[in-house]
Amino acid sequence: MKNFLYSLVLLAVFSCQSSQSENQEVLVPNLILNDVLACKDLAGLQAQYGKESLVADTTWILNEDTLRGSILYPNTNKQVFIMYHQGQILDVSVLGKQSLWKTNSGLYLGLKVLDVEKLNQKNFTISGFDWVNGGMVVSWEGGKLGGDNLTHVVQFSNAENQHEGLSDMEYGQISGEAEFDIRHPLIQKLNPSIDQLALVKPYVPSKSEGQSMGKHITKSQMPKIKKKH
Repeated sequence: MKNFLYSLVLLAVFSCQSSQSENQEVLVPNLILNDVLACKDLAGLQAQYGKESLVADTTWILNEDTLRGSILYPNTNKQVFIMYHQGQILDVSVLGKQSLWKTNSGLYLGLKVLDVEKLNQKNFTISGFDWVNGGMVVSWEGGKLGGDNLTHVVQFSNAENQHEGLSDMEYGQISGEAEFDIRHPLIQKLNPSIDQLALVKPYVPSKSEGQSMGKHITKSQMPKIKKKH
């Protein structure tokens, strides 16, 4: 659960980034995102990809939070966001409509939810759409993409909040701060695609880190409706 909360923070940052242009050729992913995670630290990244390919130390600002990390191949179709914990690479992420990166498990930007279900070899659960953490995988439900050694963090069609093929009323039925099995007929009909993808090394945060993450998640959630007496 703590790993999931940490990942929510990271992906919420990236949701503020603009998506890639509509008018671009279709990319065939041929680079392995796991290899970036395997570099272990900044020195490993520089040795593997070259110092000139990295913005080694930069920040992303979200509300009152400032998160620090690196960007590999910035402003290209090979761009990767890299986050650290105690100097070790913890999270590598890509976002947008497409990228040259894919995971060893077969995930890549633009992949449809029905294809992800095949890779997972099981149905899974996502959050409702149309909010900051919309379309995010909540649980792989024991499928192939779950596991304790590496976390696949995936978010579907949240950056632009498009719902082609569904009416606004239908889209509202699978939106909001709720959880949905991807076998829901309207999710199957929408068949959303991955627009944010991360590989995260699980870790147990300190008490102060956990409190900070909890406060951030609370801020990002939809406001609760007060009951009238």
